[in-house]
Amino acid sequence: MAVGVGGEILPETLEKMVDNCGAIFVDIQALIRVFDTNDRVKLVGLIKESGFYHLLPCVKFLKVSSEEALFMDMEKVRQWKDGKIKIEPFGANQMDPTGGGDSFLGGFVGALVHGLGAHDAAFVGNFFGSLSVAQIGLPKFDLRLLQVCFGTSYFSEILILLSCLSTLATVLSLTF
Repeated sequence: MAVGVGGEILPETLEKMVDNCGAIFVDIQALIRVFDTNDRVKLVGLIKESGFYHLLPCVKFLKVSSEEALFMDMEKVRQWKDGKIKIEPFGANQMDPTGGGDSFLGGFVGALVHGLGAHDAAFVGNFFGSLSVAQIGLPKFDLRLLQVCFGTSYFSEILILLSCLSTLATVLSLTF
């Protein structure tokens, strides 16, 4: 996974990742965000001269917010035949949006690693993102929420979610 707040991933680093990994997951903010002299975020776009543009065809999954999508030609970077899939969000009382995208990406990748398809993995990612934004600071997940959200008839799915949660916890140093 190539993730960051802004500017941490160099084109050479992403190129090495592409050369050495079977699948690359990129959070686009690490590639298109820079900080000005007052430490304010500036989105710079993903133009051909950025050093990243030629690597996009090698990226398996690209996480882009609606705000970040305005700085890209989505039709050029989109590789999926139908282009879009709608995953309904989980309801959440947003307390702190910080980390919601990271929790989504962690849940998404964890679900893919455990054999779920992209649609179901995005659903799991949305679930973890919604739990994350409903809290201030590092998320604390109550495992009983999985049973409430998915019911007892989905035992195998709950086990996959628990595995995803373990993966996410490792990535984000979460507490239970």
